[in-house]
Formats: sequence, C-alpha cells, structure tokens
Amino acid sequence: MRQFFVVICLLLAAATAHALDIEVQIEGLDGEQEANVRTFLSLEQEKEREGLSEGRLRLLHREAPGEIRRALQPFGHFKPVIESHLEQIKAGYRALYRIQPGPRVKLARVEFNATGPGKNDKLFAQGLDLEEGDFLDQARYDAFKGKLLSDALEAGYLDARYKIHTVRVDLDSYQAYIRLELDTGTHYRFGEVRFTQDVLNPEFLTRYLPFQSGDPFSHQQLLTLQSDLIDSEYFSHVEVRTLRDQAVGDQVPIEATLTPNKPNRYRAGVGFSTDTGPRITLDWKRRLIGREGHRMLSELRLLAPHSLLKTEYIIPLERPSQDALSFSAQGDQFDTDTRRGVRLLLNAAHSSGQEDNWHRSLGIDYSYEEFEENEQDDTAFLLVPYVNFSHLRTDGLDYIQRGHRINFRIEGAAEQLLSDTSYIQFHSDSKIIYGLGESKWRLLARAELGATLAQSLTDLPVSKRFFAGGDNSVRGFGLDEIGPRNATGEVIGGRFLAVGSVELERLLAGKWSAALFLDAGNTFDPDYETDIAYSAGIGIRWRSPVGPVRVDLANALSEENPSLRLHIVVGFEL
Repeated sequence: MRQFFVVICLLLAAATAHALDIEVQIEGLDGEQEANVRTFLSLEQEKEREGLSEGRLRLLHREAPGEIRRALQPFGHFKPVIESHLEQIKAGYRALYRIQPGPRVKLARVEFNATGPGKNDKLFAQGLDLEEGDFLDQARYDAFKGKLLSDALEAGYLDARYKIHTVRVDLDSYQAYIRLELDTGTHYRFGEVRFTQDVLNPEFLTRYLPFQSGDPFSHQQLLTLQSDLIDSEYFSHVEVRTLRDQAVGDQVPIEATLTPNKPNRYRAGVGFSTDTGPRITLDWKRRLIGREGHRMLSELRLLAPHSLLKTEYIIPLERPSQDALSFSAQGDQFDTDTRRGVRLLLNAAHSSGQEDNWHRSLGIDYSYEEFEENEQDDTAFLLVPYVNFSHLRTDGLDYIQRGHRINFRIEGAAEQLLSDTSYIQFHSDSKIIYGLGESKWRLLARAELGATLAQSLTDLPVSKRFFAGGDNSVRGFGLDEIGPRNATGEVIGGRFLAVGSVELERLLAGKWSAALFLDAGNTFDPDYETDIAYSAGIGIRWRSPVGPVRVDLANALSEENPSLRLHIVVGFEL
C-alpha cells in the first residue's frame, strides 16, 4: 500500500509539472549583437524547458553577465557595462539585462604571411582584408580566413593549412593584434584521368575533359566535367574522385566512375493554351547508338493548328557537350484560318557553343510545301541556308528576378539554287525579366522583330510570312488573327513584323502573383495598309508543379468594338 501511495504522488507531481513562464528582455543592443547574445544565453535556451526549477533559473541568471561578455567579444566589445535584474511578475519571471557595449577594440597590427612553394602566387599577394585602425570584427576575420583557404584549395594547393592563426587582445592598451600564416603546400596539377565504364570509347570520353594533364588542379573543373557527363544522358550516375594518395610528384590522378543509363527514354506529355487548344506530345530518345556517342530523337506533337512528326540523328563533335552535327526529317500539318497545308522538311545543321553562353546553329533546310491561298492550292520548293544565335540566362530562382532570352535568325533562298523563289529574312525574339525592390515586383518585357526582302508577299510560301496575334504575341486577338488582309478580308501575313509587350507583375502570396500588361504591334507589308494593334489587360500567375500557368484577360483596344479575350498558357517563362 505504501508503494502504491508513492507511485500516486509521483504521478501527481509529474502531472502538475510545467515550464516556468520566463521573459528575457535585453536593452541597449539590436541586430546581430542582440541575436548573438541570445544565442549565448543559457537562460534563453532553457526558458521553455519543462521542469526548469526556480533554483536553476537563478543559477542561469547569475551566469548571464559572463555569457553576455563572451557574446560581445566577436564584435570588438571587451568592456561592456551590464545591469541584470530578475523579478517575479504576475505571469512568471522577467530577466532584464541593460547593456552598454562600451568602446570597440581597434586593430593595432595585422600580419599575414604565405609560406611554402606557392608563397609568391598572386592569390596570396592581396593580404588580409583588414587594416590597422579598423575595428576588430571576428566574423569578418573568420570569413576572410575561410575564403582564402577555400580559394587556395580551389587553385590546387590541396595541402594548404594555417600554421599560425591568432587574434590577441591587450585589454590594458585596448588594442588587438592579428597574426595569420598560411603554408601553401604543393601546387598540384591534373594527372591521368581514368574512366571506369564499358559503353563508350575512352578516346571519345576524353573530349569531355575541360582540362589537360599538367593543367593546374581545380575543383570547379571537376564539377564541370561531372555536370557535362550527367547532362549527356549516357550515364545514370557519375562519380568523379581525386586520388590524392596516388599522386606522383605534383600530379594528381582523377577517376570517373560511370554507371550506364537506360538505352531508351520514353515520354508523354499533355498541355493546353487558348491558341492551340489541347496538346499531346510523345517522344522517344535513343540515348546511345554505337560507342562514339551518337543518339537519336523522335517526336510526335498533336494539336489542332500545327501537328508535326520529327526524327533527328545527332553526332557529337570535338566538344561533345557543346558541338554536334544533326540530320533531321520533319513533317508538318497546318490548319488555321491563315495557314492550311503540309510541309516536308530535311535539315542538316552544325550547332556550337560560343563564348559567354551563346549558342550558334549553322544549317540548311530543304523543304516542300503545299499551301492554300485565296482558295487556290500552291506549292513551293525551298533550299534555305541559315544561321541562328541564341542566348539564355537566369538567376536560377524559382521566381526569376534576373533573366533573359535572346534568339535571332538569318536565312535566305535563291531561285538559282533549287528554290521556287528568292528572299532574305531576319527574325528576332527576345524577352527580359527584371526584379524590382524586394523581389515582390517584376518588370517583364518582350519584343519580336522580323524583316523579309522579297519581290512580293505572294512570292513567299505561307510558312515564310509573318503573322501576329495570340497568347505570345498581341493578346486580345486570336492566333495569327491580325496582319495585312487580301481583298476578301483574309489575313495573309506580311514581310515585316514588330510586336512588343510590357508587363508589371506583383507577387501576392506563395506561388501566386498578379500582372498588368500592354501589348502592341502587327505584321506589315508595303503592298497593304495595316495599322498598329494594341491591347491591355490583367492576369493571374501560378507557379504550378508542372510549370508556370498564365491566365490573362486582354482587351483589344485598337478595335472599333473592343472585346475581352481570355488567354491561358502553361509553359516556361523564358
């Protein structure tokens, strides 16, 4: 019975135990200093702990001044004046600390030396980013020390270490002295690169190397190699290792262990936009054909205005991650109010990465097109050489704050070279995203320009004419709905194009935002009269799991009887 009574008492004590209600108040500090003090304060860390007794509370309060002093030292305050009070209030206890940080210690001497084989490297010539007379700032000192060591390792000084790293404070003179000495160790270089795999010729894989044996070692170069091998899709897993223990002199061997990927990739996708309606896409990619990295891609795209079937064979060149030859065959079917017909196209192209992330494609198309115009059927054979340049850059954020896309193409044909007409055409399409303020506002601008030199508009097949209107052109109008018209009122396209858009977007909450926009432009032709079309509207944006969704309501202001038109698009921003 006695044991039962003891158990009951213990259970009652546990049931009534609760955390003391404690308020920790700090006066005289703010920002980083206050945050650091709260981090150091044991009372702050334990105030929510259940079972905290009054005796433990008073012990932690007595230790608080010492903890506050240690918390302020990294900021150069070594003589703070601290008043501490612990009082019982109606809700529990209040711990109050009034703090005068006092003067900050200044640096009287800053010494930095690099020793070892790399002591004369310009990497170490800059010295410390601290000068005599500066206030002592432990965070700034630690940041510089860490960055310098990281830079040394990245530059190939794999054995770099600090032999001396001291910060001494003389409280009598109230001055600080910093002494830092870095032993660089050996400056390593890349040695032999070993690929562990059995699906590609080793000679082909060496083309992926962004360095050569004997080049200065760089971790960034290894990351580039790993990234390029993963992006090739030949391998499902890529592991690149530095074999430090097998170094010969200053040369470090590298080992890349490559796990083969599945040979085929199959994908199916659906989409929707108000221009095209529902969209179904099926594609098959043969990731590897042979041991020289060849691959093939076939795609079927089904949508009411423009369906296509395309097969492409790709041959990697000297820089496989950037340069390739491609050969393709494509069939298109057009069925809109302005374009009806079919086109068969053969293409050969050389694509190449350029400086500053530009990409160039130099190729030639040979096409046969059947199209309907003025209720009459027509045909055209065209041999079209072209050059295309593109550039894409973003900040990588989910909600892009800085980014742009630039594309421009020049092409042409001549009757003397297997073509039914002669022309030269320029076309560009660009978009920019620019964040304003604290990333809640964005400005988006888009421009599309085109110009064609040809004897007349009717000399051009429909696929080589410019049209305007639609989700990604001048909103408020249907797909290809505006432009020069023939005698019967049908839109027939033009030889010139100018379309622009400005949009102001505001982040609302989470993945939702709202936008105001103004679009303007049209297609033009010297033989026809055409006015500039313009529209304005509002929109809602949602960053969905399958990509950004854009819903716009646009008013075609340039029409005699303006009307509202809904536009829905699912797709990438750039």
